[in-house]
Amino acid sequence: MKKLLTFLVALFVVVSVFAAEKPFTLGPNVKYTGTVNFSLVVTKDGVDIDGSLTKVTASLAFGPTSDTQAGATFSITYVPFGGVNLTLKSITFSTPYFGAFYSTDKQFVSDYFTGLVYKRDGTTSWADAMADFKDSLKLTLPAVPGLEVYYLDKVNEGTATWFSDMVLVKYPVAGFTIVGGTYNTGDTTTHEFGVAANGSLDLGVFKPAVTVFGGMVAGTSEMETAYDVIVSGSLNPVTGLTLAPTFKFAENLEKLDYASTNIASGKYFSLGVTYTTTFAPVTLTAKVTPKVDFASATPTTTLPLDELSAQVAVAPVTFYVKTTNADLLTENPFTLYVKASYADAMINASVAASWADVTEFATYTYIHGTVSIKATPELTLYSDVRKIIATENDFGYNVRATYSITPNVNLTGFYGTLTKDAYGAYTVINPEPTWNVNLTYTASF
Repeated sequence: MKKLLTFLVALFVVVSVFAAEKPFTLGPNVKYTGTVNFSLVVTKDGVDIDGSLTKVTASLAFGPTSDTQAGATFSITYVPFGGVNLTLKSITFSTPYFGAFYSTDKQFVSDYFTGLVYKRDGTTSWADAMADFKDSLKLTLPAVPGLEVYYLDKVNEGTATWFSDMVLVKYPVAGFTIVGGTYNTGDTTTHEFGVAANGSLDLGVFKPAVTVFGGMVAGTSEMETAYDVIVSGSLNPVTGLTLAPTFKFAENLEKLDYASTNIASGKYFSLGVTYTTTFAPVTLTAKVTPKVDFASATPTTTLPLDELSAQVAVAPVTFYVKTTNADLLTENPFTLYVKASYADAMINASVAASWADVTEFATYTYIHGTVSIKATPELTLYSDVRKIIATENDFGYNVRATYSITPNVNLTGFYGTLTKDAYGAYTVINPEPTWNVNLTYTASF
């Protein structure tokens, strides 16, 4: 199908040129953005220097003399002493008859087809969910406003005897967005297809979001039906009270080859009930989510206590305490989390602790303290300490400093055993202390 994609792009470009009264010419409109970084790091192992050009995109727009529009975007990479490389990222063009956007990567259309991996830190990636695909093409038709047609090219065409890629059609109808299409799975001759729709219903005081999906997926020995129905929303009958009902009825979604990580089967009804009230300086919050799961022949009911908390804020001091329980209908321990913090123009400090079982007060999960001191407008000092229950490496610490030489140049220092985890929090305890001094220059353009 790669040859087909190449042919389509070439055909659309040719039609784009001849649809104009006069051929378009290159114009001066070139835009680019990015970040340049330089770092000099001194550690016990020696000195490292590094320079990089990151997050760079360049947009080259054409200046046509007719209705035909065209443009392209590039990424730029710089290798020290190795030169600059330009890589095509996309091509965009339009005519009075159609518009096209070609990307050298995938394009997101729907969680049921062009799956993303949703990470805990809020970011997303294609990762393995769409590893079978690479280039993609999006077409729009001015004669049919809102209609979008997507073509995603497979990396390997596999053994399919006919169409081995993915084609999707997206169109808005009566407040709903409908996406439907078909694709060849993996390296096989099997084709799956489906239709998804999502939107909202206006029921007056309640405006639920509605998602519906239906399709055919490859089962163990034959094609099977996959479906998903989700109705959810929230309403506030009285001040401070929020009700959030959710109904889900779904099956065989795990068999979708290219779905996002947030697409999962399940059959249940849940009702989030949250009540918050404030009697200054105290804020009280309670949240429970009763859930009836009817995925099996015998429905089960759970009643999680998501939060029972109190916060007392008397500037510059704040106290916070929260308890939770996995299911109030069965024997489960109550967890406990407490935090005390102080903040003013010069000092920010906090101490937090967590317990897996409030009745086992001596057996805490962790105790974590952090402080930052703005000694001068240019100099800020930091420190973290962390204590966990473990047989070894149960205590970690660090001291850090940042000195702003100029708005773009910073000098930082680090010493300690407590380093960052994958999410940027100082939770990793190392057996031996490390140290570094880092001079950095950063500028965006």
